[in-house]
Amino acid sequence: MKSAFQTFIYGAIFISLCTVGLCMETSLLLDVPFNSFYFYLLVFSATLGQYNIHYYIKRDANPDSDRFFWSIRHRKTHLVLNILGAAGVLTGLFHLKPKNFMVLAIIAIITILYSFPFLPFRKKKRLKDFGLLKILTLSYVWTLITVWFPVVTLTRITPDFQVVFIQRFIFMFALCLAFDIRDAASDGRDGIRTLPVALGIRKSYLIINVSLVLFLAVSILQFSQSHQFMQLNGMIVSALATYFIIEYAKNRNSDMLYLACVDGMMLLQAILVGTGSIH
Repeated sequence: MKSAFQTFIYGAIFISLCTVGLCMETSLLLDVPFNSFYFYLLVFSATLGQYNIHYYIKRDANPDSDRFFWSIRHRKTHLVLNILGAAGVLTGLFHLKPKNFMVLAIIAIITILYSFPFLPFRKKKRLKDFGLLKILTLSYVWTLITVWFPVVTLTRITPDFQVVFIQRFIFMFALCLAFDIRDAASDGRDGIRTLPVALGIRKSYLIINVSLVLFLAVSILQFSQSHQFMQLNGMIVSALATYFIIEYAKNRNSDMLYLACVDGMMLLQAILVGTGSIH
């Protein structure tokens, strides 16, 4: 049972489900139809492949990282999940609409610049090597994937869309900052000046709290447009749960805790909004 759960979390199956959940949440918030099965297969498979490729080729990490050493021992598992991810992506691509390809191309370009050394600088050749750009890029890409990508063929860029886009960006920023705090020591050693490295841990937690308050403020604005009280209720519960789980994780630098619980706030929010959308 433990081995299966580790595969579920460390093999990125769970985070792939979180991505699909947020895509479906966007459709509910904007009151547009869900996408096809093949769309969600593509989103799930692309997330699965991206994470498993990263850990399949990774050769060094935090020496205390349980996920990294799991990856070293389970390279065949990563390979199998990569193959499944590639198959799912190819299948999904055949069912995409032209506007989806436009967004996918933008996401691909940003992701490549984030992960691979193509920038024309002497020491910092990836977006992730720039501390502030690292978190802004991650938050932005997650927002593109889970807000713009699912509805680009179904709705125009309306005020409703803009509010949901900002709302999701702020939420993802808070989650990404929690991971940056966890990785502050290793980022500092690598010369990556993330917010926790530049400002310190205490101020970074304060920024998370301010972000969650802003998230609630934008959620209230979104409610003023949608008049869906139960969806707003879901957002309030989501923000509170995120605050408490990040507080709980403060002194517990556990990969499993962060990947299952902090990341799990994405899926929790999607479930809460889904439940609140049932008429």
